[in-house]
Amino acid sequence: MKEPRDRYLAHISERQAAIQRLFKTLSGVDPQNPDVDVVREILLDSALLDALRYVAGPPVSEDDLNVLVTRSTARITKTRLKAEDGLVQSVLQLICNMSDPIRFPWIDDRRTPAPYELKHAIRATAALHATQTLQTERRGYGRAVEKVLKDRLLDLGYKQIKGPNKNQITSPSHWPAAKTFYGECVVYGRKADILIGLADGRIVAVEAKDSASALNSIKRVLNDTAAKARHWGTKAGEEIVPVALLSGVFGIESLKSAQASGLYLVWTHELDSFVAWLSAQ
Repeated sequence: MKEPRDRYLAHISERQAAIQRLFKTLSGVDPQNPDVDVVREILLDSALLDALRYVAGPPVSEDDLNVLVTRSTARITKTRLKAEDGLVQSVLQLICNMSDPIRFPWIDDRRTPAPYELKHAIRATAALHATQTLQTERRGYGRAVEKVLKDRLLDLGYKQIKGPNKNQITSPSHWPAAKTFYGECVVYGRKADILIGLADGRIVAVEAKDSASALNSIKRVLNDTAAKARHWGTKAGEEIVPVALLSGVFGIESLKSAQASGLYLVWTHELDSFVAWLSAQ
């Protein structure tokens, strides 16, 4: 509820501008025999490419688009788009074949859209795309939670340093020293968001988790972070303290099960207590 209402409106405005530019660029282009240079211009512009993906019904992700066009795991790079005319044509033809018949009926009918149809399609697509990008932005809140802790550590005199061994932590010799911490790194084969060195020689592995529902928390805490806690326990025993830094909505039973597996839980609204504990070790 604290999210500014104008965030959604800003997303709407941005996506509407992109879809308008897309149709202006595509005006007069024959999907069956397109001007390759015009289509290439679209595919090399990230905002126009995003808008083009949302012409499909349902919208197609960039990864799926790569697979569907190339029939392989090879990515569609800008270098390839600049060099391969056939690839450029294939992307546009695929999107046209997958076009949403409700929002873009004229594509299947191979005709020019009526003004009201185009207006409706632009509005509907902008709202659809804006909703998705805003949800993606919200899912990234875990990173904001992580940054709050990092900022507090720096305020306390900790130093963030780069992890050794290419951020692959595989032995105690790789652990951060007291009053230092690493950013994202791989600890005994499993990723941690922050790895903190304590004065008593132990390390604290922190995973920042944001959840909007109790059901979602099962995956984020039980199936992910608690599983890491068990794994780290087999590798380093009590010398590693696994912590989930939580924000949002979590199911009580999921949290109890996670604690039983050896995971410690810290809420962002109680970060002062956690930071005080770190300082006392």
